[in-house]
Amino acid sequence: MSKRPPNSPPPGRPGPARRSGTSAPYKHPVQWPDAETVMLPSFTKADPGGARPDPGDPGDRGDTDATPAPAVPVEPADESPAASTRVLVLPRGRHSLGPAKFTESSARRTWVSRAVLAAILCVQAALSLRMRNTAFEDEALYLYAGHMEIAHWLHGAALQGNYFSYFSGSPVLYPVLAAAADSLGGLAAARAVSLVAMLTATALLYSMTRRLVNERVGLCAAVIFCVTESTLFLGHLATYDATALCLLAIASWIVVRTAALRWPLYLLAAPLAALAAATKYAALLFVPTVAALAALAALPQAGRRALIRPLAFGVAVAAILAAGLHFAGSAYHQALTSTTTARTQGTTPAMTILRESLLWGGVPFALAVFGAVAYAMRPRTETGERIAPPGGRIRRVALGVILAGTALLAPAYQMHLHTDVSLQKHVGFGLFFAAPMAAVGLARIVGDHFRRAQVGIAIWGAALVLGMVQAGNLFSGWPNSTRFVAEFARHLQPGAHYLVEADEVPIYYLMGRRDAQPDQFTSTYNITYTDPRGQTLTGTAGFADAVRNGYFHVIAYNDTVTPTLDRMLARELAADASYRLAAAIPETDMTGAGFCYLWVKTTPGGGTSPASKPAKVTGRR
Repeated sequence: MSKRPPNSPPPGRPGPARRSGTSAPYKHPVQWPDAETVMLPSFTKADPGGARPDPGDPGDRGDTDATPAPAVPVEPADESPAASTRVLVLPRGRHSLGPAKFTESSARRTWVSRAVLAAILCVQAALSLRMRNTAFEDEALYLYAGHMEIAHWLHGAALQGNYFSYFSGSPVLYPVLAAAADSLGGLAAARAVSLVAMLTATALLYSMTRRLVNERVGLCAAVIFCVTESTLFLGHLATYDATALCLLAIASWIVVRTAALRWPLYLLAAPLAALAAATKYAALLFVPTVAALAALAALPQAGRRALIRPLAFGVAVAAILAAGLHFAGSAYHQALTSTTTARTQGTTPAMTILRESLLWGGVPFALAVFGAVAYAMRPRTETGERIAPPGGRIRRVALGVILAGTALLAPAYQMHLHTDVSLQKHVGFGLFFAAPMAAVGLARIVGDHFRRAQVGIAIWGAALVLGMVQAGNLFSGWPNSTRFVAEFARHLQPGAHYLVEADEVPIYYLMGRRDAQPDQFTSTYNITYTDPRGQTLTGTAGFADAVRNGYFHVIAYNDTVTPTLDRMLARELAADASYRLAAAIPETDMTGAGFCYLWVKTTPGGGTSPASKPAKVTGRR
């Protein structure tokens, strides 16, 4: 039987103070009135000197500005040195628990960040999917062109259009992908491809920013980018843009992810950057930013050797694109020139483009400018914060200028062309690259330990409201075509010709019907018409002569895309007894409420020449 007294403490734990004996009484550590208590890890032997751990020790939290903690009380010599746990009382101070609480990497912290990222992606998906409308004319064009390409590959069917000569991206890439999805689930499935692409871009933005700075800034980048107008709009639009941006995001992530590696694995990003440029030619404008990012991401680890990376990356991308153009033929070079590098000058004032750019991306860009300046001056938000190697000030200035400045590329280029066509989409490419600096700016505004969290929430809330309203307005900017397509389908005839202001929409929705083939449609953009006397006419004269000769069986216009021509058509049709107004369909778009007028030929009057063959539209957005 044990001879230990009944009231003695178990081995390894201090017993109560004894009134007599040789042992010194146990004393509690000194406490401050406004103190916080923290459990220290267990140890096996008391430090006889009571000294603080060396700051360079791996166990030290690295916060050199914290108030020194009181020394751990030393156990009396006669106490057992077995494992024990102590309570250390720290003075409540501004930085007392900062690094240990907010910047220490751990598996738990990683999984919490991933959970927050998943929530951000769910919010982005919900905000994109809330928008509803029928197919936009560009969506319809790319989808039916993709179906034509697939039929051409599989069955040798005629393409019924030189898509490669006027598309702003290769017709054998995204249109084919979207058409394959459309075959499985219709327009919703095609738009889902864009949603997945934009969600992937946001996730890669988080990962890339996390490696450039840290996790907190990475989450800020994702939360800013996910609510911009371009992100929400492109996430539910079946066009080239989302896929091209996703490919650029993957290329950017690769050059950042491989920055610390000695082997030139960053060159794996070159085929993806080239593929992004082939998917949408305008993406070529942002490839130099990816090249610069390859050097700036590697500069803290590789030093001056990192300057080789953008040169090697640029040569690789140029070689891939040159080889692609060589095998594709001169038609692709012509399309690249006419739709991108030497696009026809528009008439939109520069101030209008600037105002629209600020409306769609002003808040993220302002944050990016502030973040670039703050990052150049001081890399850390709080003392001892764990971040990626920031490098010298020159490197930080270059990183901020290039990332934030990329947001200006699309507006500046379109100011040069005096056109705002697709500006609401192109702005999103620049905002993706500016998002890391915008995240730094948001983190600095919030401050260390979420000191000004309410200010950050207010800024993000403003960005959220702007993004939701702007994307919703853009998505409802074209008329719902459900009623028009249903009415139009009632008047189809095999071999008939149709003049429709936006012919891509009925072609897409009536695809598969023998009496609604693409070569039966003509839009109001342009025409080349040969009358019964063999005279070839173009423009307004060609349209007027075709109507007088009864060439078109159905004519539809809504006074929005080509209002001057529409007024001429209205006069000609009202004076022609062989046509009747079959329907005036109410429509609402960004210009307001109006009508789509549907005229149908009721008598075989008018001469129709077999040689009369209107040309398809020669220019597309």
